[in-house]
Formats: sequence, C-alpha cells, structure tokens
Amino acid sequence: MMRFFPAFLLAALISGPVALAQTEPAQVPALSPALSPVRVVCVEAAWCDVAAQIGGADVQTQALLATPGIDPHDLTPSPSMARAMAGATIAVVNGATYDDWALPFTASVPERIVVASLAGWRPGDNPHLFLDPVAVGKVAQVFADRLSHQPGISAPAVAERLAAFRKELEGVTARLAAMKARHDAVPVAAVEPVGETLLRDAGLAVVDENFALAIMNHAEPSPRDVAQVDMLVDGRKVRMLMTNPAIHSPQIDRLVDRAQAVGLPVVVIGETLPPGQSWQGWVHGILQTVEQALGDGEK
Repeated sequence: MMRFFPAFLLAALISGPVALAQTEPAQVPALSPALSPVRVVCVEAAWCDVAAQIGGADVQTQALLATPGIDPHDLTPSPSMARAMAGATIAVVNGATYDDWALPFTASVPERIVVASLAGWRPGDNPHLFLDPVAVGKVAQVFADRLSHQPGISAPAVAERLAAFRKELEGVTARLAAMKARHDAVPVAAVEPVGETLLRDAGLAVVDENFALAIMNHAEPSPRDVAQVDMLVDGRKVRMLMTNPAIHSPQIDRLVDRAQAVGLPVVVIGETLPPGQSWQGWVHGILQTVEQALGDGEK
C-alpha cells in the first residue's frame, strides 16, 4: 500500500531539520527614553513649594519637614532623611543655623542651594529665611537657573513659570508696602522671631527682640527681658503678641495667658508651610491675620 505524505512533511524530509522560528520580528522604531523629572529635595516644605511652582512637571519634590509643629533647630535627622537628601539632583537647605544638620547630607549632590549664602545671612540675623520675600526671590532665580541647565529641560518653559511666580511675589511685596504705608513702626511682642522680617516689611517692630531670640535659641531670657515683656503685655504697650506653635514652654503659656487676660490679640505664625497651601497663599494668610489683629478691617 502506498502512503501519501503531506507536501510540507515531504519537503522537510528532503531539506533536513526545519528551524521553527525563522521569521524576522517586526522592526519597531526605537523610542527615546523619557527623561525622569529632576529630583529636588528640600529640608523645609516652603522651599519645595517654590521649586515646584517653578519646575512644574519637570521636577519631583520632597520636603524632609512637612509636618506643622516641628522645630528644625532641635531635630535629630533620621537615616532616611540622609538618604533622601543624598539622592537629590538639586538640594535646597535653609542654612543660617536653622537646619545646618542637613548640610553634610548634600556633599555628593550635583546642585546645592544654601539659602543663607544667597541671602547674605550673618550670625545674629533672623534665620527664618522662607518668610523673607527678598530671600525667596533670590532662591527662585537661582533655582530656575540651575534647573534650566538640567538635561532635557526647556529653559523657556522654566523662565515662563519663574515669571509667573515673580508676579505672585510682587503681589506679596505690594501688600506689605500698603500695610507699611498705613503703619509706622507698630510695636508688637513676640515669643519667638519667626516671620520677623515679614512683619518689619509690613511696618511692625518686634520690641522684645532679646526675649524672642533667647526663646528661639532655647536659652533662658534675662530677668530684665522677662520683666520688660510682661510690662509690655500687661500695659497693652504693644498691639499684639506673636506666637510660634512649634515652641512650647510654661513661660510662653504664662505670657499668652497674660495677653488674653488683658484682651491683647494673640497671632500665631508657624514655621512650616501648611499642607495644601502655596508659599504665597501662606504669606497672604499670615498678613490677613495680622491686619485683622491691627483692626485694619481687611478680609
């Protein structure tokens, strides 16, 4: 009996073993790998917000301190903070003795911005530079310059976002100028000098500066300074008492109680950008609270 083989099997027997995968794969055009956002790590959330406004989708920001109520002066950094900062492409540190513990973590970071250096800070000056509009403007410009030179970043797009932020900053400085025009060195007391530069630009003068600096540095104020601030508060010789929610002590609680007892406005100014707020929104909120305490009638 004759057996008939299928044609393809007969061909295989003649030509030998068949390679089972000889078809060339379809040629797919090579795609350029997408550039990842530039990693920006800041100690304070305020600086990261400025960076995010200027960087847009070109940056990925991480703030080491984003929880209200933390005092960076006393912070003991964790290993995860050190790793996060060391892994940045651009690092932003306030400096000015405020967060100097973070400076060693930036030793290998390609781009480092130390705000105190840009602002010309000197020992004895207020270290809360994130509430100094002039310092913020300088950081915005330097950050934009550094970001513009990163691979794959559109310099014109960065410049456009910088211009938008500068417009917001101008709105803050215009409000400060208007407040200063209404007030001439209005005396206020403070338990700690957070925001003192901002207040000065608004026409206010912290008259118990030695007391406030001692509290900031966790030193005991002199009896003379304590007696002076008690007299100022008890006699309503100041228009308001400024407090910082990150600083707590029985002495501060006693001073707040004395202010409330005589009907003196107590204005809270924190040193951490509230979650979900922009830098300019935060500052406008502070200024609105101050205006209300002064009786300006501004909403």
